[in-house]
This record gives sequence, structure tokens and C-alpha cells, in this order.
Amino acid sequence: MSVQITPEEILQKHWGFDRFRDGQRNIIQSIVDGNDTLALLPTGGGKSICFQVPGLLLGGLTLVVSPLIALMKDQVDGLKQRNISANFIHSALTWKEIKGIMENALKGHYSFLYVSPERLLSQNFTEYLPNLKIKLLVVDEAHCISSWGSDFRPSFKEIYKVREFLPLKTPVAAFTASAPDWIQEDIISGLQLNNHQKFQGEFGRNNLVFQALYAENKRDLLLHALKHTTGCSIVFGSTRKEVQDCAQWLAEEGISSHFYHGGLGSEERTRKQTEWMQNKVRVMVCTNAFGMGVDKPDVRYVFHLSPSTTPEDYYQEAGRAGRDGNKSFCILFYNSSDWLKSKEFIEQQHPPIETLKQCYHAVMNSLGIAPGNGQDSVNAIDWTLIAEKYKISVSQMFFSIKIIEKLKLWHLSEGFISPSKIKMQMDYSEVYDFKIRYEKFDALLDVLMRGFGGIFEHFTTVIEPQLARKAGLTDEELTKQLGVLQKAAVIDYIPRSNLPMLTLLEPRSMYPSFDMKVVEALKKRRLEALAKMQDYSQNKGCRSNFWVQYFTGKPSGNCFTCDNCKKKFAKPQPSRIQKEILERLSQSADFFEFTQNFPLEFKSDFLEQLNKLLDEGKIQKSADNQLSL
Repeated sequence: MSVQITPEEILQKHWGFDRFRDGQRNIIQSIVDGNDTLALLPTGGGKSICFQVPGLLLGGLTLVVSPLIALMKDQVDGLKQRNISANFIHSALTWKEIKGIMENALKGHYSFLYVSPERLLSQNFTEYLPNLKIKLLVVDEAHCISSWGSDFRPSFKEIYKVREFLPLKTPVAAFTASAPDWIQEDIISGLQLNNHQKFQGEFGRNNLVFQALYAENKRDLLLHALKHTTGCSIVFGSTRKEVQDCAQWLAEEGISSHFYHGGLGSEERTRKQTEWMQNKVRVMVCTNAFGMGVDKPDVRYVFHLSPSTTPEDYYQEAGRAGRDGNKSFCILFYNSSDWLKSKEFIEQQHPPIETLKQCYHAVMNSLGIAPGNGQDSVNAIDWTLIAEKYKISVSQMFFSIKIIEKLKLWHLSEGFISPSKIKMQMDYSEVYDFKIRYEKFDALLDVLMRGFGGIFEHFTTVIEPQLARKAGLTDEELTKQLGVLQKAAVIDYIPRSNLPMLTLLEPRSMYPSFDMKVVEALKKRRLEALAKMQDYSQNKGCRSNFWVQYFTGKPSGNCFTCDNCKKKFAKPQPSRIQKEILERLSQSADFFEFTQNFPLEFKSDFLEQLNKLLDEGKIQKSADNQLSL
């Protein structure tokens, strides 16, 4: 693409917008100039445009590393709708399909290719990288690199290694919705960003009305709110049982609703999300498993039946509201018992060393991993069955697995449909000898050896019915033969599963070492984050200003619409508005960007008073639309 084309022309051509949002242009320019870039943009802040526009300007291929299939699919679908060539590689694809995508990428058929961090670092993928004409590497949801964060993915810490396969000075752009300073430091050091530029978006959302209500009977307040309002809503609950019970209760009360949590099968989750996206049901009652990758513009209400445990989580979840720019409400219900329960929950999330050891050995025994073995093995895991077998509570088992993951002994993937995979454990000559000795396996091994390129080097996706047909076996015969070959260490066979997958990062130890100082430090930070959420709920000042100050350290002025502002200002008087405008204009600002942040409900009043201040000469406006005192 010609370098003469401007970012604004790209924006107009593919997105139909005349200008960028506040802050987007600077991020785009930094990337186009070849700088490593870290951008913190709140949910709904137009993050994807900030790397998709420079990707098109730079030409070649933009490689995007993203943690979730739902996120990748959502963005690729959006690009295709704008006639931009894009694709993504995920675990449900066969090896043949992946190879086809990579060959198309080599031919320059895509402007954007999305992959998971695990895929990015696989040997088979890295072999393609030097020939892919990559002009930009993007790391989305970059906070996943931090072992302190709730969404930690160990493979994110290895992304920096891919830079050696890319042309010299290929810029790396990292994006996240929100991250405190210590997670920002993890991102910068973990990705090895060089002489990077950092940008922080505008965290004030002038169309969002924040409220925090003390409530002993939250359900009654929720039902009252839903019955006296219209529009699409999300209700966040803290447990699977809570969201399931609440959705069923709302349905009985005549409110169309679905419940959604991580324990549902992938097909059911997809169906419920689709029906809600298409407005076939009004309310989605969910745990925080719902949210990432969901981009519905007309969500009018986001309710929380209890506080999130971190300010970052709450702001991101609440930010699902009002992405179309229209007035929307973010309502938190809380009572005194919530803080006690949350503190107890944080204690449970950090089990003592005796519990960690018990759960570690229970998992290893259930997977049949002998001491000294298992490194790099990938195993489907149902921790509920393991907990039941070893008489450990399910919550203790789950939290122990997550803590051991943070201690880098293993990695737990999300649960999704994972196709069957086979890799040869013996070399070619050993397999050939096995065929001669055991003739009944000859047909199956022939199909595997001749029909699946690379099966000796890496796991290859197989579809059992097709494999059985090619080998002339019944489904039952195939299952038995694969089991025997697995036990004989001829193949490593991972059956199709929709369970989470556990990857062991080191061999099993009979005396595992757990760094409990790390566990205690993590617990301390989580308790501090919870205390900040309690501060928000009991804060007497402007709630919108609370969020801007929390994320940027700078005040934003009153919103005049949150519950606290409403108590102070029924409707702001002209003198109050003028004072607010003058306080906000502490330094020179672009007219359009400055007025975009006026309270949506009183925007016309603010514009009227701004014009009076301009007429009186208290504010100056330059020829290039810059405002100053």
C-alpha cells in the first residue's frame, strides 16, 4: 500500500469515520514511525483500530498474538466485513487447514494473521516466520504476561523470543485495557520493548452513569430496575450457582434472560451468546467468564450483584455498557457482608503449602505421571473428578491448580473443543520394525506415516472416523488400536476433548518446591485491590472522576450524572458549568477532544457556557482549534 495514504484516509475508507478518537492518532503514528509501543486503552476505547490502521499503512503482514479464540474470531470477522484480508489459527483446525492458511500467508494473501501465544512459539510456526514479510507484531491483552494478574498465561512470557525471526527493527505494539504500574513494568520487560513509547487513553466515558447502591436485598432492586427500564442488559454474579438461579428467577418474573458461565459446554455458550447478541433475549446473567471478545454496542445497563475483586476487573466489565456512545448505566450493588466474603474468597485462593502438595500429587497420580517424567506433556484434566477421587474440595483443587500455575510448574489452558492429536514417539525405523512384528497395526501405521506430514516432529490433528475409514477399521477397532499403540509408546495420542488442557512445564517431582513468598505477595496485592473497590463503593465524590484518577492519576472534573453528583447538583447552574470548564482546561487542548468529554446529558449546556467564555475572552481559541486560558 502506498505510503502516501494517510491514517485518516484508511479510517474513512474502511471504517467510515472522519476522525480518530482522542489519543488514537498518536498511538498510530508511533507504530508507523517504527517505535515499540505500549497502549493502555479502556474497554470500548477503539483499541483494535490503533493497530489495524498502522498495519494497513505499513503493508505486508501484521501478526497479532491474542489469548482467546473468541477475541480472534471477533476481530477477524470485523476485518473481513470491512474488506480487509485476515485469518486466524486455532486449535479446532486440522493440520491440513493450518498448512493452507500458512501457505496463503506466504503468498501475501492476508494483511492480518491472528495466533495464540502457544501457536506462535511452536517449532512448526516459527519455521514460517522469516518468510512471512511481517511488518508489525501486535500483542493483544498484554497484561496476560504478568504472573501477578488474574489472566496470567505463561506462554506470553516467551513471546519476546519470536523477535529473532523477524526483520530487524520490526515494531512491537502491546495493548491492554487497564493495568497498574507493576503490570505495565511486567509488560515492558517481558516483551523487551526497546525505547518504547507509552500511551494512556482517556478513561472518562461521558455517556456512562456510575452508581453504587447499598442493598440488603439485591434481587428486588435488580428486578425493579429491569421492570422499569428498557434495553439490553448484563448482570454479573460471583458464582455459577448465583447466575443460574438469578437467570431462572428473572425468567419466572417475565424478564427474558440467559445464564452463562465457564462450566457450560462450548456449543451452549456460543448459542446463548449469539441469541443475546441478536436481541432474542434481553438479559445475560453471567460470571466474569463472559465478556472478553463480546462487542455489543447497545448494552444499556451493566449490573453487578456483588463487587469485583479488583478495580481493573470492575471497570472492564462495566465498560461493556454504552459502546455506541449513548447514555448507559453501570450499577454496583453491595452490602457489608460482600467485603467479608471477598476477603474469605481471597484467602481460599491462596491455599497453604500442605494443600498445594496434596493437590499436586493428586493431579500427577490421576494423569499417571511418574516421578522425573511428564515435562512438556499436554493432558486433558477434569479437576472435579480428581478432587472427588482424592476427597479434596473442588474449590481447593481449582485454586491449588491456579496457584501452582503461577509458580510456573504447569499451565492450564481455557476449556474448548480440542480435536484429537497424534505424534510418533518412535523414530521411523523403530515404527517400521514394530509394523513387521505386529502386522495387525500395519494398516493404521501406514495411514499415519504416509498421510500426515510432520507427524514424527509435532502433534498432528486427526479425525477418528476418517482415520478409521482410511485404515479399514471400525470405530471400535481404531479406539482399541490407538490405545495399544499409546501404551507401547509408539504414539502419543491426545483424544478429542472439551476439557481444559494441563501442560507440564517441568518433570514431576516427589518433593515439589513452592515459593510461598510469591503466594503471600500475590495475596497481599489482591487484598489491596479489594480495599480499593471498597473505597469506590463508599466514595462520596464523583464516581467517573474516581476512575480517571485511579487509572491516570489526573482529575477529570465532575460528571454531573453519577449518583454522588446527582446528590450535589440536581442540574448544574451556568456559573457551576463555567467553573467546571475553566478547571478542566488546565492546559491547551483540541476543541473537538475537549468538548467530547463534556457530560453527555448536559452537553448542550456546557457548549453554551463555553461559547460565553470564548465571547468574554476568558478562553482563547486559535486558528487550529486549540483552546487555552
